[in-house]
Amino acid sequence: MYLRLNHQSGEPIYRQIVEQVKFKVASGHIEAGEQLPSIREMARDLKINPRTVVKAYEELQSAGLVVRRQGQGVFITESQAAMPAKVRHKAIADMASRLLSEASRMGASGEEVQAILKEVWESMRKKS
Repeated sequence: MYLRLNHQSGEPIYRQIVEQVKFKVASGHIEAGEQLPSIREMARDLKINPRTVVKAYEELQSAGLVVRRQGQGVFITESQAAMPAKVRHKAIADMASRLLSEASRMGASGEEVQAILKEVWESMRKKS
């Protein structure tokens, strides 16, 4: 699985892994039942400490996105139940806040960010 880490972003590495896995699931690049790389394999490929991968996988598991099967590995869960509206709103607001902070740091305008979001949204919908 290809993930791109930005060591200068200020966002923790484990969080970058979590967000990229979530995006890959949402966009259909990873499907339900698919196995994620082992902790050692991902740590080796990304050149990071295995504990960072463990932390990312634990967060994905607590969010209900993955399940760990003893001796088999980590798998994307079969059912992705919808979040309650309040929880979903807070999660999206948190992601938007991180996105806007980074976009602002890069010098992007609000209009540019909106246009990009719309473009990505439409692209994802076409794939579904």
